[in-house]
Amino acid sequence: MFWWEQRNSKVDNIAQGYADELIATNDTIARNPKFFSAPCAIYIDNEKVSCLALASVDEVIVLPELMEYWAAKGRLAPKTFRLVDWPVVHQAMKLLKPAKQRFITKYTVGMCGVSKFRKQWGLKSKNRCPLCGLAEDHLHIPHCPSDRAKTQWQLLLQEAKMSRPLSSYHTRFTRVSEAKIAVLV
Repeated sequence: MFWWEQRNSKVDNIAQGYADELIATNDTIARNPKFFSAPCAIYIDNEKVSCLALASVDEVIVLPELMEYWAAKGRLAPKTFRLVDWPVVHQAMKLLKPAKQRFITKYTVGMCGVSKFRKQWGLKSKNRCPLCGLAEDHLHIPHCPSDRAKTQWQLLLQEAKMSRPLSSYHTRFTRVSEAKIAVLV
């Protein structure tokens, strides 16, 4: 907590102690009538939250349910959540345009225009890959066993490598990205 939040928390604890004294002596009318007007208090790790920081609320209330939801869907294992550097992901996503953020989020969880969702949306009658006939979701696309799909995939990867070599981006992730493409090719 910041200095001001620590002081605020300390004053709140002193005030609570004073209220306890008043209650213990049956003197429940405080000299300041607003003393008892706080409707509720939120504590995180036995420390009163002096201001509602949305990041703290998300971490304590929203994130556990979200992790449970995606674990139940089989998309991300609970162990995977602990391995992700969420603050870095947050910073990276903020650098992207909203449309790109939505695309990445939807693709990560598999919600994109593949047969699985096109069937759910009523746009197709079957959840089948048009090239190989297997069930099609976002994970199927790069692994489709069809010769036509494999050829197209190789062409796209080669094009990605040739259009601008990753080393020209001069980032610390260049070698990681190059290794990923090498595995995909």
